[in-house]
Amino acid sequence: MTLLTMCFLLQHNCEELARELYRTQMAAAQSALRLEELAEARRWLDQTDPAQRGFEWRVHAASLDESRVTLALDTAPAALAAHPSEDLLAVGLSDGRIELRRASDGAHVAELGRHTQSPSYLRFDARGESLISASFDRSVKVWDVANRLLLSDFTRHNSPVGGAAFSPDGKRAASCSYERDATRGVWGVVHVWNPAGGKLERTLEGGRKPLVGLAFSPDGARLAAGSWDFCVFVWSVAGGEPVRCAMPDEGLYNAVDDVLWSADGKLVVGASKDHTARVWDATSGALVASLRGHTDAVDKLALSRDGAQLASAGADGVLKLWSTADWKLAATLRGHADDVLACAFERGGALVSLARDNTLRVWSNAPDAYGPATFTTSAAPYVACYSPDDALLAVASYDGRIELRDGASLKPVRGWAAHPSDKSCHALAWTPDGKRLVSGSWEPALRAWDAASGAELGKLELSAGTSQLAVSPDGASAAACVAKSVVVWDLASYAKRFEFTGHASSVLAVNFSPDGARCVSTGRDARALVWNAASGELAFEIRCANNDVAEAQFTPDGRQLVVAGRSGAITLHDASSGALVRELAALRHGVDHIDIAPDGSRVALASNVVVLLDLRHGGVLGEFRSHRDQPYNLDFDRTGERLISCSTDRSVVVHDVRGRKR
Repeated sequence: MTLLTMCFLLQHNCEELARELYRTQMAAAQSALRLEELAEARRWLDQTDPAQRGFEWRVHAASLDESRVTLALDTAPAALAAHPSEDLLAVGLSDGRIELRRASDGAHVAELGRHTQSPSYLRFDARGESLISASFDRSVKVWDVANRLLLSDFTRHNSPVGGAAFSPDGKRAASCSYERDATRGVWGVVHVWNPAGGKLERTLEGGRKPLVGLAFSPDGARLAAGSWDFCVFVWSVAGGEPVRCAMPDEGLYNAVDDVLWSADGKLVVGASKDHTARVWDATSGALVASLRGHTDAVDKLALSRDGAQLASAGADGVLKLWSTADWKLAATLRGHADDVLACAFERGGALVSLARDNTLRVWSNAPDAYGPATFTTSAAPYVACYSPDDALLAVASYDGRIELRDGASLKPVRGWAAHPSDKSCHALAWTPDGKRLVSGSWEPALRAWDAASGAELGKLELSAGTSQLAVSPDGASAAACVAKSVVVWDLASYAKRFEFTGHASSVLAVNFSPDGARCVSTGRDARALVWNAASGELAFEIRCANNDVAEAQFTPDGRQLVVAGRSGAITLHDASSGALVRELAALRHGVDHIDIAPDGSRVALASNVVVLLDLRHGGVLGEFRSHRDQPYNLDFDRTGERLISCSTDRSVVVHDVRGRKR
């Protein structure tokens, strides 16, 4: 063996090891993401070789930071409040400082004042003129925000203060902590006092543990505080025994760390160390809902300005948005690399957060800005495909309709009944100029449509329904799978050109080569046939042992063919002879449809999940479990930066690697 040969083999082995390591790292990152172990997922992604990173890496990396603004702080943060009407935040830092920052970008405005120890809780009054700050130094301070002046310093607590708030009219303040002596042990206290001079009005008591988090009801008549005595207490401000909203005992430590009221004042919500937020009826103390999804303690809560959304901040490094209409999870916000310590909705509705990773982050206020973009259709979608310029997205559905959506925002543009509602619409393709759509159905007819108006331009009667179709690269013809044959339709005259009849069983899919000279069709006869697109003359066949061939596609350079069997066998072949180049993968689940990325690096498969394969070297690179049911069809956009998939569960999902905030 020559030295040159040895060097070549060594280099080849190193490349194989690098690719195998990348596949292993991607699998580990995916597993960590599914388990919401975000720091672990980030670690695996960061370790990958930049030369190996592809679409799946970029999707996962983007999903780990979906914040709109990220600002590094020079000191560990501790507490946060958002001004009710100005672009302003109050940020409490662990060294005792209270800073004012812009909510829109986190930029520093001024220092408001200081405690001797870390602030624990900050709240503006309803007009934003004053700020109340509670601290571990056992004091509560009231600040004039505009003039940066200390108005009062309440020092009646004998232990660290866990919460403070103004009443809605600003005439009262309340703060919570705990007392301790040798006789009684520990008990929770709330002091109600005058914020102007600090005069104590009354003291409310509850439980045998510290009280943490405090909020007045919207009408100012009641107070709620979270307790480490495994409950939320609700008092009348006038005094008396509190209502006890008890935490269920599910085997985890369930102290409550924060509390807030619903907008109508009927419910209270508590953030618990047992990984949940709980919702109770504030009058009866009855449990209304348990909000589950965090994998560690829920630290803080925030209510949107319109009361429609609840945000929960967790020690698992994520924030979650919940609908207050039904208490269902609306979104998970990823980006922080450590415990999220505080959150607040700013005046425009955006969510702001602080975390132990020493960052302040600003997030979009739209739940659909997080995770892959998703929408549902009127019925099960069978095809979702981008227009050639990516400006529009076309969807064909089970109810016979075609729907067009904006390619960027995904908002509906227009839709129409393309085929009878009982015949479905499951075959759809754009012409290369983006002006027309061709559709097929179990109705025995092909139809061509004006994409701008939805008007029918042409129709071809068939002997049977169509299972799938493709349009030639020059837009001159369409090829449609009809029973055991492929019908080629002239899109200028809307007349049938010829019929390819090489299959012995039902044809499942057909695709043109990039130059339009050839077609490849696949069927239940376990064959992929390559034939002349102008004459129908058979060039060669690829036999697949004992399984239906779901689909075959030419690679973007036209030199190779990817053949996907319904058994899960995925192979790569020479496009001029059909000779096997390599086996790409053997999936445990079958495949319905495939699409190849424009750069030829990846092939996406609609299997039990969306699967990405390394087209150049073989092997599974990524999986996306985006649908409740299995995906049926998929399509890359022209840049290869988005992959869209659709499922019979009526969902359409866009995996976007451009970092776009919708």
